[in-house]
Amino acid sequence: MKKIYSSIIILCIANMATAQIPEDALRLTWQPSYGSARYMAIGGTMTGLGGEITAAHTNPAGLGFYKNGDLVFSPGFNFGRNTIDYRNQKNLKGDNTNAFNLGTSGVIIAGEITDNKKIKSAALSFTINKLADYNNSISYKGYNNLSSGAERYAEEFSAAKQTPNDALNNKYISLPTRLALYSYLIDTLTLNSKLQVVAFPEFTNGVNQTNTITTSGGVHELALGLAVNKDEKLFLGASLGLPIMNYTRETYYSETDGDTASKNGFAYYNYKETLKTSGIGFNAKIGLIYRPVERVRLGLSINSPTYYNLVDETRGTMNVKTENISAFPNRVFANTATVTEQVLSNGAANIESRYTFRNTWKIAAGASYVFREIANVKKQRAFIAADVEYVTYKSMHYNSTLGDETGNINHYKSTNEGIKSIYKNAFNAKIGGEVKFNTIMLRLGGAYYGNPNKDAANLKQDRINISGGLGYRHKGIFIDATYVHQINRSVDMPYRLADKANTFANINNRTGNVMLTFGTKF
Repeated sequence: MKKIYSSIIILCIANMATAQIPEDALRLTWQPSYGSARYMAIGGTMTGLGGEITAAHTNPAGLGFYKNGDLVFSPGFNFGRNTIDYRNQKNLKGDNTNAFNLGTSGVIIAGEITDNKKIKSAALSFTINKLADYNNSISYKGYNNLSSGAERYAEEFSAAKQTPNDALNNKYISLPTRLALYSYLIDTLTLNSKLQVVAFPEFTNGVNQTNTITTSGGVHELALGLAVNKDEKLFLGASLGLPIMNYTRETYYSETDGDTASKNGFAYYNYKETLKTSGIGFNAKIGLIYRPVERVRLGLSINSPTYYNLVDETRGTMNVKTENISAFPNRVFANTATVTEQVLSNGAANIESRYTFRNTWKIAAGASYVFREIANVKKQRAFIAADVEYVTYKSMHYNSTLGDETGNINHYKSTNEGIKSIYKNAFNAKIGGEVKFNTIMLRLGGAYYGNPNKDAANLKQDRINISGGLGYRHKGIFIDATYVHQINRSVDMPYRLADKANTFANINNRTGNVMLTFGTKF
């Protein structure tokens, strides 16, 4: 198993809240494109094409090609499975990831303008689209003789430079670290005449680790778009988006002593956590499409970051069993302890955290070539299109909504520095096309989403979409069907350490996405 060092992560250990870490920033940002069946069939190539309802969520200038109204509904279904490698354990299986979804749906109101010499037509859209699908489940296990997950709690407690009692009441120290301290999974001991913070699994020869994560929910964006057609040459558009997020993560992590015959002060521990994140954001998109000559369209769009206002609700339970032996004469032994977040929150059912998050800028450029480009779209026979996107992952940024308390400032500052150290900006590339046979259309497409990790040599994380679909158009009624095969590579770190090499799970995910779109013109 490959290993990486993360010295910068010490910044994210001190005063670390449970959910606001660099990996969660990427979860809020690194997602494939969703849209109508036609949009997904052609690989999501919409920047330089237009004439499609999903343009409201990508390049709103594409709405300027509409001359009359559309009413659209796009249901879909995802299904998939994970294969995972961890600590020389190969081909561990994750559960099926099946879920219904909603592609771009809504209404476009458009019409020609006869009393203006420059503005030929205008369009207004009200749409909803799925931006992220969090339905997934992974589980992996392995024997680790290099490190323990309990060491991250010891590192955080040590970095806080506080007494155990003060740390237990410090809301800027993460929930699992405080539970580990309360249950004596970590402690202060005098070893070699020096007071040290220790995690007791460190005294074993190795531990058996298991990590299971189940996530659900998604992000749906409401959008209002407006576009105009200037003399059939220049199309300008803008849209405002209102993404709504609901995310739930269930985590179960456990370690057991790899040598049950030895008495080393540790038998097992496990931690179960439920995290719920909800909130709303806003963003803006502007774009243009220009036709320098007949058949050629060139597009450019700028998508602002989404500014989220989010709330986390966290519940956690830690079970610890230690062994009472004479090797640690100063040790206060808890034997078997079960501790929940209510011990640390004065009986509250969960621990709440409020914060803001800004994701990435996305700048896209695209071009398309339309065969038989004429005003009557019914007579157009085919097109081919390609897009390139630049996404600024390094600009992801957390902030607090709770004022300027010192612990608050330090936590978000360190997390944002960790984001800049771990991630890099990346490119996405898309290509697609359509051939039209009277009322039937055949479509193909592909997309590649680049690796956002700086350590791309070790952390393999990218997405490839391969898509195809059919369309039917007749007398104002249209029906589209698409299948997208997604090949996703990602990594999951059960924990990060500042002073040791980190191991991680390699996740290979294969997902099928079936999308239908039903619509009518009016």
